[in-house]
Order: sequence, then structure tokens, then C-alpha cells
Amino acid sequence: MEEAKKAASIALRDVTYRYSIGTPFEKAALENVSLEFEGGIITGLMGHTGSGKSTIAQLLNGLLKPTEGQVLLDGRDIWEDPKKISAVRFRVGLVFQYPEYQLFEETVLRDIAYGPGNMGLSQEEINRRVADAARFAGVTPDLFEKSPFELSGGQKRRVAIAGVMAMDPEILVLDEPAAGLDPRGRKEILGGIRAYQREKKNTIIIISHSMEDMAVYADKLMVLDHGHVSRYGTAHDIFCHAEELKQVGLSRPQITKFIMELQKAGIPVESGIYTVDSAYREVLRIFKEKERG
Repeated sequence: MEEAKKAASIALRDVTYRYSIGTPFEKAALENVSLEFEGGIITGLMGHTGSGKSTIAQLLNGLLKPTEGQVLLDGRDIWEDPKKISAVRFRVGLVFQYPEYQLFEETVLRDIAYGPGNMGLSQEEINRRVADAARFAGVTPDLFEKSPFELSGGQKRRVAIAGVMAMDPEILVLDEPAAGLDPRGRKEILGGIRAYQREKKNTIIIISHSMEDMAVYADKLMVLDHGHVSRYGTAHDIFCHAEELKQVGLSRPQITKFIMELQKAGIPVESGIYTVDSAYREVLRIFKEKERG
């Protein structure tokens, strides 16, 4: 039996990145940062505004080049041959915050197919990738021949995400993919991303401010503080350190705070609850026990 291909990993090693070098506005966004994203899982990257999340996303994709240090894709510096950096961008896909502003083709189908069309693939393979990506992103076939500019905001977001998924990157980095959407839209998009990762077994990094979303959809969480990793682990590992989160400008999910208030009121709910679904099951358990008692 053929051995399954190992999922790609990516890391920063001693990376410094400075904006506006040589001007009065020179500023270090990252200073001597080392971190690694595990292969084959969804990592939620969290941190206060200005902690370096978006800079890291663009470094991983090769849109920014480190002032110092290395970006290592499966152990190799992505900048060892600058002429091949475009090949890295096919391997490491990046979805910007509000990616719908980058739509430009005449139809939804052509927009999703644009990326894989630049990869020298056969039309059959392009069609397969477009169909897969549309399925995961929730873009239905009835939208394929419409102009992207006729769609709702949520539909545009799905089309933009599908366009990057269609390139079938080994690593997919998404910067606030559910920003500005209502709860249903957030659930659909993040659920599609998780389904995509579970089927493809690739490596996904989601930048988000939402503690609740990351508790539900991420396998591991990485917390940044001024460009450095302050904590890394599961949702339980992270959210049980409330004071430390507060110090870096973050907080526990709202539902966790609600559960803690129930505990203070003397209701015997379990600790370590970070999602609405788990809170619902726990409260339901309490009600059933009370009925039996």
C-alpha cells in the first residue's frame, strides 16, 4: 500500500520584518520571531490588533520577504531562489480579509477557475478543481454564469475563497474569512473550510478575532503577543488561562463566561466549556437530572 503523503508544515525562523525601511516611519512589525504551524491540522492564529497576524500571513505566502530570518516550507527557505517564489504561492494559498474585493472576472465560474488556469493544468483537471472548491465554499452551480458583482456579500466571499481553494494549495492561510458575516454565514463558511481540510488532509491557518469560532473549528490555537507566541495548544489549554489572555488583549468565549456565571449561581455545570453546542448539551443535562430528581 502506498504511504500517505505527509501534510506540509511551514515555519518562521528568527524572522524580523520592518516596514518603511530607511524612512522616518520605519517600524518593526516582527522582531526575531520563530514559530511553526503543524501539518495536517487547522491552526487558529489569534492576537490583539497589531500583534503581527496579517504580516505573518503575507510572509508565509511570499508576498512579503523577511528583513531578516527565514520562512521554511517543509524545511526549505522559500526565498532560496527568488525566481521560483510564484511556485511557492501555488503551494501556500492566501485568502485576504474581505477577499470579495479582489473579484474581477465576468462570471463566477471564470473567477474560480482563474488561479488553476494559471498553473498549466488540463481543462479536465481545472474543471474538477473548480467543482470541488465550489462545493466546499458553498457556491452552487446556479451561480456559475452570473457576474460576481451581482451576488450578495456572503456569496462573493464564498466565490473568492473557492478561487484560492481551486489551486489546491498544500497550505491554506485565511485572514478573518468570516469577518462581517452574520452567524449563519460564519457557520457555513467556516464549516466548509473545516470539511475541506478533513477531506484534503492539508494544513490550514485561520486568523481570527473570534474566540468562539476558533474553539469550534480549530484543532490548535496559537496566541500572539507583539509578534511572539505567548501560548500554543488546544482550546482547553488556551482558555483555561483567563488572566494571561486578558494581558494580551483577548478573552475567553462569551459562552464560557456564561457557564462560569451559572457556576457562581450554584448550578452544577461542568467547567471547560467553550462552544455553544457543548453549553447546550450541558444545560440540557442539568435540566434532565433535575426532572429525574
